[in-house]
Amino acid sequence: MVLVLIETTICERAYAVTPSRIDLGMDTGRSDTATLGWEEWQVPNGTVAAKIFGEVQVMLHPAGAGEVIEGQWYKAALATGASMATDGVAVQSEEGEPATIVLELDGLNPGRHSLVTYHNAVTDGAVGSYSISIDGEKVIQGIKPTLRVPVNEDAESAYLEFETKPGQPVVIRISVESGSKNCVILNGIEIDGSDPKRKARVPTPENGDWHADGDNGQLHLTWKPAASSKKHLVYVASDKDADRAAEKIANAVENSEFLLGSTSDNGYDLTVDPKASQLVYCWRVDSVDSAGKVTRGDVWNFRVRHLAFPGAEGYGRFAIGGRGGRVIKVNNLDDSGPGSLRAAVEAKGPRTVVLDVGGRIILQDRLIIRDPYLTLAGQSAPGKGICISNYNLGLLGANDCILRFLRVRPGDTAGVTLDGMGMASCDNSIVDHCSISWTQDEAFSSRGAKDITLQRTLISEALNVAGHKKYKKGTQHGYAASIGGDIGSFHHNLLAHCAGRNWSLAGGLDKATRHAGRLDIRNNVVYNWSHRTTDGGAREVNFVNNYYKPGASTKVFHVLMAEREAVPSFGPQMYYVDGNVMEGRFDASQELAGVFERHGEPQENWIVKEPFFESYVSTNSAEETFEDVLSDVGCNRPVLDDHDKRVIEETRSGTTTYEGSVTGYPGLPDSQEDVGGWEDYPETHRSADWDTDGDGMPNWWEERQGLNPNSPPNDLTDSNGDANDDGYTNIEEYLQWMATNGHSE
Repeated sequence: MVLVLIETTICERAYAVTPSRIDLGMDTGRSDTATLGWEEWQVPNGTVAAKIFGEVQVMLHPAGAGEVIEGQWYKAALATGASMATDGVAVQSEEGEPATIVLELDGLNPGRHSLVTYHNAVTDGAVGSYSISIDGEKVIQGIKPTLRVPVNEDAESAYLEFETKPGQPVVIRISVESGSKNCVILNGIEIDGSDPKRKARVPTPENGDWHADGDNGQLHLTWKPAASSKKHLVYVASDKDADRAAEKIANAVENSEFLLGSTSDNGYDLTVDPKASQLVYCWRVDSVDSAGKVTRGDVWNFRVRHLAFPGAEGYGRFAIGGRGGRVIKVNNLDDSGPGSLRAAVEAKGPRTVVLDVGGRIILQDRLIIRDPYLTLAGQSAPGKGICISNYNLGLLGANDCILRFLRVRPGDTAGVTLDGMGMASCDNSIVDHCSISWTQDEAFSSRGAKDITLQRTLISEALNVAGHKKYKKGTQHGYAASIGGDIGSFHHNLLAHCAGRNWSLAGGLDKATRHAGRLDIRNNVVYNWSHRTTDGGAREVNFVNNYYKPGASTKVFHVLMAEREAVPSFGPQMYYVDGNVMEGRFDASQELAGVFERHGEPQENWIVKEPFFESYVSTNSAEETFEDVLSDVGCNRPVLDDHDKRVIEETRSGTTTYEGSVTGYPGLPDSQEDVGGWEDYPETHRSADWDTDGDGMPNWWEERQGLNPNSPPNDLTDSNGDANDDGYTNIEEYLQWMATNGHSE
């Protein structure tokens, strides 16, 4: 084996089309320490650890007898994005010998290779320096690990190149050479990549950003240049197939069609088609130094954003949903099995779920959507649509999901405490025109979410004294919603007949134990609460033009109670409040009349005069909101059911029809039976000749649009095409028509 120490990187060719990147970390079982484009290896503590990546076996062990490899991490760095650098594997030595990690690579093809090692200390204490040797020969020394960096790009790295021969593993020893702390850490490795210190990094759009702003047809690509770079070569390719686009750029050379040009700046203007949201753009920036030597850049990708559907607003408005994926039909009301709703939403990959059946789906267990890129189109159902009952339906940790025109009414028959719908830990998702009622826990929750929207949704009659398993018998609950998000948009919703949490601000704490959550709450109507309106806390809250209407059970008359925790280390919780109304109590001109902070802190300490961020919502006054929401809210496609008609009319007239069987409180049921239980949802099916080719669009619609109603089986050319070139696929056009006037034509 011939070893070559490279103190300055000269990468005139790529060692592999795609380097192998391995993110080493503590065996926590967490998913939030994983890094995009890296393989996560959570290494158990022990004397040796080994794992195969592709054709290469990676082995780790300490050099000293009796020593162990152990995981270390610094959780707070997750809050700033240091997913790779926030944790690692370490060896500590109590003896006189330097602490050493031995890294063995077995299975590399014979020939020339490179290796990058990353070193960022995550524990307190002075950090010494490291050396790296191979087969007893020291090749690099004086590596000074960084300490608790906020982002991966700031972590210290070491780079070397070497030749391998058949049957000979590469054995690397990383050792402490100085410092008071006899501990060595390794956060990650990269096999056959470029030197991080000599290549372009930190791209904008961020790698993997599938919601890049190309609205005006231009995207300014930027990157952080290496100190040694004098010029950059910019390569770009696009394709609907992400792998194909990546392969084009990975194999691109200087005379290829994918070279856009060169620049001495750290940016390049790219013309994009804002309607081509299915295209994946892959790009690469190679760095050229003063000697003309080229350091190959990484392959990055992005897609331009597009509205989820016309009328989608707020921070979840660019949810991709199942756009460009397969169409899955629901044709029965079974809990599970082929043709069921469960089978459709639990499927993998981009998918649009079309309902060829209407009626009541009686679930036997929770229905949790964990896989991304889903459009669940309740407006496609015949008859009265569907009602999901007995258990709940919600998103958990999924991104780019679109849920529209669904009813979820769990009730109290399952014997377990159930919520209704939610978007906990989700990103770029939207729930629109849904109806949620009769939950024992909160009807809706979105703790830990990112860019989400809840709009035009009717939350009503959360069960009050209903045997919540976490509370003693007889305790009132009846909670509407606990909401989080960064940023979460909650607009044009109706919350009626829910005793509390109208809303509960559940911003929580981030990984650095600082207040989290940025929420935009506007143009909502709240009616007939009991003891809690909007309370809780988040880092930044816009609370604008909401309409609160007391009812027969209402006991408190504020719209917002900021429960600000008096812990300075948690950071601030601040509010922008404007234009809110409580009928019969105060109007929009008395903007702070219904606001107080339970500790009595002066309002000027925590209420600001300008919004924290744009809402991206068509905003009404509070007075306009009342009628606007009542005229278009809940699952009103195909039709409003009798329950929602009643709740909307009670809100408009300020009345109640029923009372709780336990409490006697007007409008606040303790069981669904207090209000008559589930109404009749007749089982209704589409006819066999409705959609002959099974592409989700009925024959008459395809004929009207000039499409083929008799496409071959599994041919989705028509459904995923874009006949009018507006960025929405043909099946999205059909589903939007069904969401607007389709059921009335």
